Amino acid sequence: MSVLKDRADRVDRPGTACFVPWLMTLVALTPLALTAVWLGGSLGVALAGYGWNPPPFSLDSLTALVGGRTEALWPGAPTGAVVAGTSALAGVLFAAAALCFFAVDGALAAMATRRSADTGSAHVEENTQAPMPSRGSDARTTAPLAS
Repeated sequence: MSVLKDRADRVDRPGTACFVPWLMTLVALTPLALTAVWLGGSLGVALAGYGWNPPPFSLDSLTALVGGRTEALWPGAPTGAVVAGTSALAGVLFAAAALCFFAVDGALAAMATRRSADTGSAHVEENTQAPMPSRGSDARTTAPLAS
């Protein structure tokens, strides 16, 4: 009971917990970013002719890359190969995610249309009520004038 009372007495200020969605997004995207950089950089270096020699899969690799030290992760390989490989992989992943989004969106729209047709919710009933008078008019004074 005291917990409910504490919640009722608490003053909610707008924006107090606005960092939570950003924090959740950051936590979810950090492993994805690490994977994309690790794989994209390694593919770029390999396609540039420097062989398949990926760096360790760790946060230290990501911090070294953010610090601008690609030579520490892929020794002897040009930075352009790492950037090109990572950019190409990011483009492919973005295109795949967009295609999946549009495919799922179309499938959900088709299911919603099918469901509304099955339940009969698309049926429109006739309006049997008299129309409402407009705001500026009074229903009692709108009788036709006698001529």
